[in-house]
Amino acid sequence: MNTSRSKPPYLRLPALTLAAVLCACHGDVTPPTDEPVPITDDSGECIDPPRYTEDVSTCTPLATDYQPRVAGSAQDSWTVCISDDNIYHRLYTSISTIGRVAAFDFIADSLWRKKKVPTVEDFTQARLRYTESEGLGSRVERREDIHYPAAPAACNSSASIPADFPERCVGPAKLRPLINESFASGMRGETPRVNAARIEAALLWFLYVSPLSEVVSCTTKDADCDSAWAYYTGGTPRGEAVGLARYVRELAPETHERAYDATLAVRCWRDLDRANPATQFELRDRARSQLDAALLRGMAVIVRQRFQELTCTSGEAREARWAFLKVLVPLMAREARLRDEARADTLERQVQRAHPEEVDVPAAVVALDALFACP
Repeated sequence: MNTSRSKPPYLRLPALTLAAVLCACHGDVTPPTDEPVPITDDSGECIDPPRYTEDVSTCTPLATDYQPRVAGSAQDSWTVCISDDNIYHRLYTSISTIGRVAAFDFIADSLWRKKKVPTVEDFTQARLRYTESEGLGSRVERREDIHYPAAPAACNSSASIPADFPERCVGPAKLRPLINESFASGMRGETPRVNAARIEAALLWFLYVSPLSEVVSCTTKDADCDSAWAYYTGGTPRGEAVGLARYVRELAPETHERAYDATLAVRCWRDLDRANPATQFELRDRARSQLDAALLRGMAVIVRQRFQELTCTSGEAREARWAFLKVLVPLMAREARLRDEARADTLERQVQRAHPEEVDVPAAVVALDALFACP
């Protein structure tokens, strides 16, 4: 006698029929898809922007560096000075440069920082702030890059000097025309995010060269040491960064700390060298070199971030990053070529591409990380 029990009806169904029955029991089931998770929002911005984590654990200060955060400078090669308490002590109460950095932040809030498309009115108000008497624009017009040999006359002394010496006369020869053209285009309502990005890049270039220029001019005008500090910090303590310092601190905190150390080195030099004009050029140049190394690293990290954002932006948002990089990568070229010509070539090739989609972002990032590894 067959004592086995009969199988329930659903166990005798073919597999496909069973699957249909089960699906019917549980309602409609959406089949899996292979569509990628979106990385760009409706405005073309990154949904989850790349995040850079700074690691400079293998970097060590030079023997000539000023280190106020380490035992109040007691373990470095510098003589005891006013900056050893890790605070910048102003030479003068009033520092006009602070207002110029505040103008930069106003322009940033108006044109790019608030993640909105700037309007014609935004460009108009930003340009009014830029062109204030003795304001930010007045200093762009005469800014010189002290990395290059001096011109035979001041860069703002005649129209021919900037044309003949564009690298030294970076303000009137390169930055001013670009900024003016971008403001005019933005005020006509043309590609607002692209024009905002060009202005941003040009002003960051200005904020990089300005502290270094002020260190040199502090040789004969001690108030310019205050300006060197303020052009980087906006006149703020370490932890309250504005202007360029805000950019650097948000991406690379230790690089920011090193840059702030260097501004204190400048003040230390002028405390130890109170002659007018100053006489201790070797000490001055130690402070300036320390500041330059940190600022270059800061600029490289900013550029690095914009390269990475090319991978998750689209439309005008991507074109804005591309415009930013085409302005600012040439700033890095001089020092990059001194350090490693092959990597400098790799970096420069990226901004010579016809379209941002053609950029080799990993190659650019690797080159930047190798060229500017330490502050």
